[in-house]
Order: sequence, then structure tokens, then C-alpha cells
Amino acid sequence: MRYFRLMVDERVKYRVEPASLSPLQVEELLADHRIQTEDTPLFLAVHTDSRTVYPDFLEFPLPLVSDSMKALLEKYMPELEWKAAILTDFQKARQDVYWILRPPVVDCLSSQTEWYPDHTLKQLVLKHGKIESPIFRIAGMLEAHVYINLAVAESLLRRPFTGVRVQKVEMATKEE
Repeated sequence: MRYFRLMVDERVKYRVEPASLSPLQVEELLADHRIQTEDTPLFLAVHTDSRTVYPDFLEFPLPLVSDSMKALLEKYMPELEWKAAILTDFQKARQDVYWILRPPVVDCLSSQTEWYPDHTLKQLVLKHGKIESPIFRIAGMLEAHVYINLAVAESLLRRPFTGVRVQKVEMATKEE
């Protein structure tokens, strides 16, 4: 199976940028909360102008998806956990609903993965046969990137989503 990192399309200029969050807030929001029943949405302030674009996927400060992209991803993983994030522009009195994508965390890093001295990712390599989930995050990584399998990637790219890009992920050359 082939896997891809879900990314924002850098060619989309003037995309909305939510206020940043601390790494602890990001980890807390992306953690597995199945036991917790807190349904209060997250409010993120944004500043916009007349050129601002609201894409279907935002990677920073959290993986955020639009309603239409959420509907497609749920077809592949109905058990995906979501939390509402309201992007609020106080000056224009505008609110847009996005969804925090919280896929399962999978332990699938190959020993061939390379790291920089500060423990950030240099080159990602995944193990063969270790991934069952079509949408996932990778255990042991500082970055909160989202990864998808080939079927999900093809399905996303066939639809008119704005600001979505995929990047192929390398697989281990041999079984570990």
C-alpha cells in the first residue's frame, strides 16, 4: 500500500490563518478523548481581508477540515473522532465551522527514518504492513501531520477541494 502526507497547498495565496496555539494545547486537542464527553467547540481568532480564502484543509495550528472534506473522510473512517473549531473574525463578525481531524496514532516508523539532532524529522520511512487505518498520525513524531492511504488520496484529489495537496511517503525497502 502507498501512503501520503496530507498537506496544505502552498499555491493558495491569502488563505485564512488561525491564531497559533502552544504545543501543549495542540497535543491536548489531538489526544484520544473517547472517554471524555466534552463537546464544547474550540474558538480560534482569525484576521481576514477581502482576498482571504477559506480552504478545505488547514494544517496549522491543528489539522482542520471543512464540512465537505469531513463528510468524505467519514466515508473511509466512520469512527473518526472530531471536535468543532470555530474560526472567528471579530472585525467582520464572521464565523466559519471547521473540524479538528483527530485520527488514530499508529506505531509505524521504520528504523530507516532519519532525524535531525533536535529530534525533528529529516526523512520519514514507514514500515510495511504495520498500518491498518486509512487515515492516521504517526507515533513518536513531534509534528502533528496527518497521513492517508492511496484510496483516500485519490478520492480527495478527484473532488474540487481547495488548498489540499498530498506528498508521497517512503516505505521501508525490506521487512523489519
